[in-house]
Amino acid sequence: MNAVKQILLREIETLNQQEQRDNKPRFSFTFMKKHPGLWVSMYLCYALTAALTLSDDFLGWPAFWGATAFVLLMSLLMLFDINPRYRFEDIDALDLRVCFSGEWFYVRTLSPQAIEEILTTSEVPGHIRQGVRNWSNKKVRLIFMIFTTLPGGKNQPQQFNNPGYLAYQQRFAPLFLSHVLAHSPTPKRH
Repeated sequence: MNAVKQILLREIETLNQQEQRDNKPRFSFTFMKKHPGLWVSMYLCYALTAALTLSDDFLGWPAFWGATAFVLLMSLLMLFDINPRYRFEDIDALDLRVCFSGEWFYVRTLSPQAIEEILTTSEVPGHIRQGVRNWSNKKVRLIFMIFTTLPGGKNQPQQFNNPGYLAYQQRFAPLFLSHVLAHSPTPKRH
């Protein structure tokens, strides 16, 4: 399974480089283009707040300048875009990073080069190569999550590493996963 993990790590690194996923903030107008109504409503609320603060003797100029500074700061922050890095450790993990980057491992498919490398690498166990070959022949989308559920994968419980359970997994896991993936929605290509 180490050979498969190394192939997946290279594939993840390739995705990160191609899509400039480096966790760094970049100046971008994409948020403004995707959510113009949010910008309009933000400035409309600002105008109402400014009218209220200037018409009331109690609030006055300090509240007006505070609201102005807040709106300008929020406008500036919304013009930054961050592409989170994909990480192997995040696959099927339930933590805050997954909330930020999304469950990409359920929708991102492996490239044909990575699939070919899995099929041709001699260190990859035969039952995994056979499963990948069967899935490829059936035109099943090969997502990252599949490889962590196979015997010896990242999410394989240690108490189930007995020969009977492995034989069960080798026989039925590919059938179950291919059925699930064949009926799952096709993701949008980036």
